[in-house]
Amino acid sequence: LDATAAAQRIFSAPRFATAFFRCLYCSAACLMAYSLFRTANFWPVYVGGLASSSTRNCWDRSGSIALGSLDSDFDHNNAALRIFFLAQGAYQLHSLWFHVLSMALLMLYEEGNERMISMKTSMKSYLRPLAEHLISLTLIFLCYIFSGLRRLGAVGIFTLESSSISLQLLQVCINAPESSPLRRPKLIKRLHRYLVVPSFLYCRFFVFPFIVWYSAAFESQDWLEQIEKAFVPGSAFVLYVIFNLMISFIFGLNLVFFRRLLFHPHLQDIFRQAREEQ
Repeated sequence: LDATAAAQRIFSAPRFATAFFRCLYCSAACLMAYSLFRTANFWPVYVGGLASSSTRNCWDRSGSIALGSLDSDFDHNNAALRIFFLAQGAYQLHSLWFHVLSMALLMLYEEGNERMISMKTSMKSYLRPLAEHLISLTLIFLCYIFSGLRRLGAVGIFTLESSSISLQLLQVCINAPESSPLRRPKLIKRLHRYLVVPSFLYCRFFVFPFIVWYSAAFESQDWLEQIEKAFVPGSAFVLYVIFNLMISFIFGLNLVFFRRLLFHPHLQDIFRQAREEQ
């Protein structure tokens, strides 16, 4: 086997297990969010909410920071939101340390040229997820503190996790054991074409930028004025810039992921096999 094939063989089993766990987790997280918030007035129709609901309702000015009485529960969703965000934070923290540990173990137990292969593959495979987890943890922390952001953050998390279900299912099929029916090229091609790509486009290139990001950028202005009055001058602008820069970074990562989703060499090989089987 050449270096690329050897690296692919080494990583298939842990990737299959990781993708299977993430698929289950994303499904559970989406089911939890939808069951808790589907009738809330901030849960938009684009993610299965009521027709009368709008993200504009995230920015009720009676809610402020999570410090006792200052965090008004204006729609009786604070308790459910806290539980949801604690679960999300725990998952992101677990995933962050899992990536760090995986990289360390691969570099520790390989020798010579194999160590160099593992180091290069580890950095290439884990650098983007590491950055994504770090940004996600920071956003979850900010959203947890501020009640308006907490509600919009729940919509954003649900949107991204909904797309992640099909992405992780694709990873499960790609990295399944060679004898598994899940690894059939035709199945992977159909899953990619009719589920993964459409859900990615809808969730990450429509709902995320035009509903979630739009709300954070434009519908939050009155709420930001209240934050400005509660803290030092300029604090609202700093919060606005930090939050929107992080959202733009996640959107940029989505562009990178989408390019890989369309043109990844391993997927192209699978699609070529599917065409040959026809």
